[in-house]
Amino acid sequence: MRRISIPGNALVVLVGPAGSGKSTFAQRWFSPTQIVSSDRCRAMISDDESNLAVSGRAFQLFYQIIRQRLALGRLTVADSTALSPRVRRELRSLARQAGVPVVVLVFLTSQETCLARDRSRERQVGPEVIARHHRMLRMALEQIPREGYDAWYALDERGQDEVAVEIAAPWRPQAEGQPDQKEVREMTIGRVGVVGCGLMGSGIVEVCARSGYRVVVREVSEDLLQRGLRRVEQSMARAVERQKITPEERDAAWTRIQGTTRLEDLRECDLVIEAITENMDLKKELWRALDGICPPHTLFASNTSSLSITEMASVTKRPDRFCGLHFFNPVPVMRLVELVRGQLTSEQTVQTCRSFAESLGKTVVVAKDYPGFIVNSLSLPYLLEAVRALERGLASKEDIDTAVRLGLNHPMGPFEFLDLVGIDTTYYIAEAMFAELKDPKYAPPVLLKQMALAGLHGRKTGKGFYEYGG
Repeated sequence: MRRISIPGNALVVLVGPAGSGKSTFAQRWFSPTQIVSSDRCRAMISDDESNLAVSGRAFQLFYQIIRQRLALGRLTVADSTALSPRVRRELRSLARQAGVPVVVLVFLTSQETCLARDRSRERQVGPEVIARHHRMLRMALEQIPREGYDAWYALDERGQDEVAVEIAAPWRPQAEGQPDQKEVREMTIGRVGVVGCGLMGSGIVEVCARSGYRVVVREVSEDLLQRGLRRVEQSMARAVERQKITPEERDAAWTRIQGTTRLEDLRECDLVIEAITENMDLKKELWRALDGICPPHTLFASNTSSLSITEMASVTKRPDRFCGLHFFNPVPVMRLVELVRGQLTSEQTVQTCRSFAESLGKTVVVAKDYPGFIVNSLSLPYLLEAVRALERGLASKEDIDTAVRLGLNHPMGPFEFLDLVGIDTTYYIAEAMFAELKDPKYAPPVLLKQMALAGLHGRKTGKGFYEYGG
């Protein structure tokens, strides 16, 4: 369960549409004396909700109570939609005057859920108001990161249920001359989107679903989608056979996976991971489309093993919320994730994506945006040199693999490894790195190129340097 630590004298601002669950969440984690509700302030003045003058006086009372509580050094929860920049600006001003931190909780409940909750209420606000609130919420998500809060969290419906609030010691101003130690807070990830359900994408889908995340995976055709989902199903069946997971855990994971051929179905994801072909033009085209579909709070991550994160991020309006998350094949088995920081990637994005990858049971290493990052920049020259050695007739592929396994204590030889990761994938990586660096050690050998063009891609096609049954 994710934990949110809130200073004992903070102003907590709840931002969300009517029916988003703000009040229910507040009542679960805070005492009634800590919550100041704008609706209650309005009811104290008049029942006439259509009277704008009443609404104005209600907010004056709302701000007055908050000001008095903050002056006493008490934790205060401002329960209002707070979708208007003017309301948030007034609340920030009250907190600054009192010298206390401001923590914002944004409630990303779907419009459909808000409408359903509204219909069950005795006093309904109606679909037009809720639709307007969601439009304002999209604007608020663009503005909040720039408004200067001490911490802010985005909570979807699942995140609201799985987060735990801890009240920490009251925040105190630092003594003059001390360095600023303000902690960088990460966002809450609830729903994960994966683009591409091939060898890597299906593995990412599996580990996310097994770790409790809801996953939306998109493929370009129904045939490719079903093929990828079958791969996930078969992989989890093997995990059950090996007693890595129970049948109940497998079934629960499967219910969290939604397949689609529509990019629009990724709209409500908190994090979108791209796992398509290693082609920069295709990736940039995808990111342009997703940038127009996903709300501003959504983080973007590429599973690229060699291409520039900064270049991909440049076609979006969120380069600060864009990073690399390079998983290794087979994803459910390999423990490493390379987290790649682009030139404009924010620290909040790095921390959020690190926590996310660690929640999948992965070990995270952080690399700068350099061709090949850590692993490929070191391993690719070795793999390419093995292919050149085979071309020169130094030894057979079997003997080279045996020599490396026994002489270097590697778990598999270079040709076994190339068949596993994909000969086409390795060729594309080598092409990209050579084009970027112009270093001969990354130039793909002729044999590798020929095999990639001939469709001899390794295990996934049944034949590469070796042949595979089934």
